[in-house]
Amino acid sequence: MKEFIEYTLIAVIGVLVIGSLLGALIDRPIFMSYAYSKSMTPTIDRGDLFFLNPLATNPDVGEVIVFRANGRWTVHRVVAITQDGYITKGDANVATDQQSRGIKPIPRENIAGTVVTFGGHVLTIPEIGNYLETGLDNRTKILLGALLVMVGVIAFSGGSEKRKKHQKFVKVKFKTLYMLAGVFLLITVAMSIFVSWETVPVEYAVTSAGGLREGWYLPGERFSTEITVKNNNLYPMLYYVSGKSPVTAVSSTEFGLSGGDEKALVVDITAPKSTAVYSTDVRINAYPHVLPSNLMGWLYDYNPMLPVLAILGEVALILWIIYLLSGIGNEDALKIRKRRTSKVRGVSEVFRI
Repeated sequence: MKEFIEYTLIAVIGVLVIGSLLGALIDRPIFMSYAYSKSMTPTIDRGDLFFLNPLATNPDVGEVIVFRANGRWTVHRVVAITQDGYITKGDANVATDQQSRGIKPIPRENIAGTVVTFGGHVLTIPEIGNYLETGLDNRTKILLGALLVMVGVIAFSGGSEKRKKHQKFVKVKFKTLYMLAGVFLLITVAMSIFVSWETVPVEYAVTSAGGLREGWYLPGERFSTEITVKNNNLYPMLYYVSGKSPVTAVSSTEFGLSGGDEKALVVDITAPKSTAVYSTDVRINAYPHVLPSNLMGWLYDYNPMLPVLAILGEVALILWIIYLLSGIGNEDALKIRKRRTSKVRGVSEVFRI
């Protein structure tokens, strides 16, 4: 029974972690999220982590939901239901979202789920969201998830025999070492992709004296600048280039480069109307060319993190096939004999093989 509870607990945690990581990749909360503002105080304070039922997308009046409106996810309460959709309001707000923010009633397809409650109260974990918002980006979340998987492998791959009291040996099995090596490889692949990403700043000044010096432009003037992309890796890479306003065009937004090659790009920018010194970022995402270009492009258009997930999935599949073909099993790779704790010194002695 104890073993069943342990494995059930790790399964639940695993589903929450994987679901949350997937939600970060596709920019959609799945099982957990947190409040960005105080609009739901005192039910949900700013930074409170709450749990979400993604299957409950047909809420009743009085239930708290997470929905997308004006390009952002919001957690508010349903106060009315109309033929056009749901009318929502933050508990701390005076007016509904439709009155104060001018958004239309929320259609069902824009609802990510209903917030989980117990005894009529929303289940929250205070302050967690504040750290997630300021301390972790999507890349870090992926690496953290991989580390959690590694810890799970170490903790649960040995079976109940390893957890017996008064055990004389610490046994490390071949499959455990292989899984740890696989997770380490996946982390290495992810990190090699992330270090290839870069943001190139284009600095310029908007002034009435535009044209008198290089990098000075008139308000509203359209100009072009050149940047260079180089593949510093030894293997081919696919590159995707994008830039938000005031970038209007890039000469090539999708291309491949062999190891050591480089490519010059022309970036068109329309200068803002206000006079000031500006720095406009051009984002460059690079991925190993291990999947078809069409598939990579489709995934990138949906979310730049999805090609990373697809590449890691391909590597994991190859590792799994090797695992099946090699016949790696539960044989002990290492057997470490433990010595008893020294009562004289009061400290544990070093393991001895």
